[in-house]
Amino acid sequence: MKRTTLLLLILLTGVCLFANQSSQGLRRFAMFVGSNDGGHERVRLRYAESDARAMAEVMQELGGVEFNDSLVLLAPTSYDLETALLMMGTRIRHADARRVEFLLYYSGHSDERGLLLGEERVAYSDLKDSIGDIKADVNIAILDSCFSGAFTRLKGGARQLPFMIDESIQMKGHAFLTSSSADEAAQESDHIEGSYFTYYMIAGLRGAADSTRDEQISLNEAYHYAFSETLARTETSQAGAQHPSYNIQLTGTGDLTMTDLRIASSTIVLSEQIAGRLYVRGSMGNLVAEVRKDFGGVVVFALPEGRYSLTLDSEGRSSVTNVVLRSGLRRELAPADFQPIGRERTYRRGEEQPEEAPMPPVSYAPFSFSVLPGVPAGSSDRTVYNLSLNLLVGSVYGVRGAQLGTVMNITEDKLTGIQASGVGNIIEGELLGLQYAGVFNIVGRETTAVQWAGVFNVVEGDASFLQGAGVFNMAGATFAGVQAAGVFNMSREKLTGFQAAGVFNMAEGPVLGGQISGVFNTATKVSGAQVGVVNISGDVNGTQIGIVNISSGQVRGTQIGIVNISRDLHGIPIGLVNVVENGIFRMSGWFSELGMGYVGFEMGSRYLYTLLYGGMALGDRSPLYTAAFGFGLHIPVGPFFVEGDLSAKSSWTGWSEGELSEAFDMTDMSPIWPSARVMLGVRVLRIFSLFGGVMLDSKLPGHTVETGLHQGSSFTMDLWNAPVEVYPKLFAGIKF
Repeated sequence: MKRTTLLLLILLTGVCLFANQSSQGLRRFAMFVGSNDGGHERVRLRYAESDARAMAEVMQELGGVEFNDSLVLLAPTSYDLETALLMMGTRIRHADARRVEFLLYYSGHSDERGLLLGEERVAYSDLKDSIGDIKADVNIAILDSCFSGAFTRLKGGARQLPFMIDESIQMKGHAFLTSSSADEAAQESDHIEGSYFTYYMIAGLRGAADSTRDEQISLNEAYHYAFSETLARTETSQAGAQHPSYNIQLTGTGDLTMTDLRIASSTIVLSEQIAGRLYVRGSMGNLVAEVRKDFGGVVVFALPEGRYSLTLDSEGRSSVTNVVLRSGLRRELAPADFQPIGRERTYRRGEEQPEEAPMPPVSYAPFSFSVLPGVPAGSSDRTVYNLSLNLLVGSVYGVRGAQLGTVMNITEDKLTGIQASGVGNIIEGELLGLQYAGVFNIVGRETTAVQWAGVFNVVEGDASFLQGAGVFNMAGATFAGVQAAGVFNMSREKLTGFQAAGVFNMAEGPVLGGQISGVFNTATKVSGAQVGVVNISGDVNGTQIGIVNISSGQVRGTQIGIVNISRDLHGIPIGLVNVVENGIFRMSGWFSELGMGYVGFEMGSRYLYTLLYGGMALGDRSPLYTAAFGFGLHIPVGPFFVEGDLSAKSSWTGWSEGELSEAFDMTDMSPIWPSARVMLGVRVLRIFSLFGGVMLDSKLPGHTVETGLHQGSSFTMDLWNAPVEVYPKLFAGIKF
């Protein structure tokens, strides 16, 4: 299955192989390989494959690697890796650029002799030869695996002095970086959820390594940052210190910038006055990056849009700030933006405990009962550790257990457990557990729980798991899980999961998952699926299914509907009307044998299109009409092009109501049959094209209605053990 998937991916990528592209100065191709499996004798890694995805993300975002020029291989076989390298070599040889670079990143197991892909080994010598055969001007290999330093020593390679960069484009050669020396183990950590070397390499590429403060990260800067941080972090680990290594053989001068922070969609700018180590966490609390910031100089750090918490450790003190990044936002931070937070106090034995500021009194009640608000559970210093019951409205400071009420429950701080009432529940702090109400649930801060209400649920902070309501659900920040409502769902920031509503879903941030509604869905970006009558999004990596699908950005996948609209489509449009701003919209006319004339329309992406055409018999022939709808492939080769399409076709004679009714009567046998076209064309003066080829109409004996198009010479072929009669006809025409 993995091999089949890879071959299909290579086949689809090959469609773009001979595209006529404008000449450009630098074009970078990349392969990102991750394999957790190193064979039955080695412990399975946890983060090698996610490291490969993370490296691909930062290079596509900031490193000038276009999506179509990159390939991510997860858990490949040696055959998969070899085939992918051959495909990359073919693409690079046909790339139209003054300088071409190739980047190979690998994260996984290895030993002194080569990479370990499951039970297979790819020798370092073979890998080095394959990279050399690619014939790029500059080859960059980054290996994050055990004993990978052996790769830099092959064939007499010696480590060279770090290279300088300038703005010319004459550099040639290779740069090989490895995460460990020839006799060391590479290490990964559950704390950072990745390998140390890749973790710090990515942090460096996002801006932490910018020692020159020019908002461009060279390979030299990224390597030295990853080297120093990896060594510092592993010096006291059980496996011992880890020393990354490098082999650089570059001639001439040139610009080998790895990432450019100036093209980032959203950035954090750390002012000169900030000094210390900054820990950046995502909306779900995951550690995204660490940045070492010295006093003086501005540091720019590029991050995808989203919600982040930044903790600054400086001179033994900790402070924190929250940042919401949106596309196009450049958020500047100064020391005043950080709020001090307490740190856990520890004391050496025999040390006298210093005086501390008195803490507010807090009492803990195993049980509370109230009839009116605040009697007796209204004290703001009370946390219930068991059960809180109320007949009308009950208010407590915090709950670890259950709060049950006939009308309403109010908790001023965090609730861990269950809150259930006949009308509504309000939590001013965090919720970890379950909220159930006949009318509404409201949480003022983060929620990791199930919210279920007859009318609505509202969370003002981040939320995860499940929101279910009869009317609507709202998340004020990020949401991870499922939102299900009878009318609508709204998420103010990133949504990871699904939204399902009877009328509409709205996500003001990106959606990683899906949106399903009865009327319309909107999102800033979708990685997954949108299903509704009308679907609107920015970039789409996946599928839009509806009557009208609109993407204001790129679509990498499929749009299925009556009307499909996009700015740039890399995939398959399936619809009657497909409008692609950077795609094709062509009208053509052609004549074929048997005296038939045709007019057709082609709409779609640069390479894949939908086809709608009709034709009629010309001259003194009896009235004969035909119509077809299908899909085609367009492959440009300089001024020439090759096209092939497959369509469902039907024909009829006359225009009377009875004749039309008889022609489309499907109770006995279908009048629709498969038809195909294969053609070769040439562009003339960039205004129109001339083309010609062969049209293949088919007939299944005993199933297809014989029409006036099933005449002339034919041949029979077997298709899935069924005989098919094919009637070839030559045609030629003009296309605008």
